[in-house]
Amino acid sequence: MKTGDLVKAETFSEGLVNRKVVDIKGDTIYICTEREWLSARKDHREPICVGFHRRYVHPVTAAAGYHNPVSSA
Repeated sequence: MKTGDLVKAETFSEGLVNRKVVDIKGDTIYICTEREWLSARKDHREPICVGFHRRYVHPVTAAAGYHNPVSSA
């Protein structure tokens, strides 16, 4: 995984959700929504993100990635 990759994160409240990787530091992967990713790029700022332990974040294949809706949370 690298910055900008689409991933699935396991959340307690919503189950699996699609997110974008913002940064990786050790075992923590910082992620945000697609909407926040695009807004931050447009506004030339860092995305507002949350850190997840890498065991709860899984890569998404390019073929499957953009066919699933992105949660708004």
